[in-house]
Amino acid sequence: MRLASLCFLLLAGCPPVGSDTGLPPPVPRPDDTDPPITGVELVVVGYNVESGDAEAATISQNVSEITGEALWGFSEVESQSWLDQFAIAAADDPSQEFGKILGTTGFSDRLGILWDNSRLELLGSVELDAINVGGTARAPLVGHFRVRENGVEFKFMVNHLWRTDDAARVQQAQMLNAWAASETLPLVAVGDYNFDWAVEGGEADHDAGYDQMVANSTWVWVRPDTLVATQCSFAFDGVLDFTFVGNNAKNWPSSSEVLFTQNVYCQDSPQKPDHRPVLATLLVPDP
Repeated sequence: MRLASLCFLLLAGCPPVGSDTGLPPPVPRPDDTDPPITGVELVVVGYNVESGDAEAATISQNVSEITGEALWGFSEVESQSWLDQFAIAAADDPSQEFGKILGTTGFSDRLGILWDNSRLELLGSVELDAINVGGTARAPLVGHFRVRENGVEFKFMVNHLWRTDDAARVQQAQMLNAWAASETLPLVAVGDYNFDWAVEGGEADHDAGYDQMVANSTWVWVRPDTLVATQCSFAFDGVLDFTFVGNNAKNWPSSSEVLFTQNVYCQDSPQKPDHRPVLATLLVPDP
């Protein structure tokens, strides 16, 4: 089933740190006088799969229910075997092949990227070791891609920021902001940021790391129209998993949504992950 539709909403930049909301101001939708936007639609998904308290088979079944995606960014991948299984599950038919990159940091809570080889060409990848504050978390994993259909290049990043160290998480967000400011290509970032954006009243109730991430409009959150808690928790009703865009990708028409919002998804068990995937649909304009 297709779980997202493209919303032609041109995102604007977020206000700097200290703003009242931390969100971009509303931008009018294109009207009939605007020239049509042509490009390549890319669906990207971020998913924390909870290594150590989930099973690859159950996660793979969830992955298989999402169709049309070109990129996956996984957090808490237990092993190469897990990522191999996810790549098979992500294929919509036997002819579709997903490339794989597994990060080297995070012990059994690694980061991983999958991409559709028929649609995207991998030009390179890197782990940003300096942003692995303390050396015991996870270095951001970045892939440099070219869209085969129109030749546009961009960088895709997956993150999982510190959960238990607030100061380290804020520092990571600051470093991600500085890294993005030094880049020239369009940027897309997914992952578990642990920014604890409250579903109700999140503008005034969220982690300081979010403000550091979006400072000076360096990153913009592709905010879902309907917010749903992305972690199954009785203690806190919040968004931990985000999709951000930077540089020219901030001008790409985009939308996002939280998947598997049914309550039954969050009935915890040793087989099921405790995060919901977040899907974003991006239109990469033709050059």
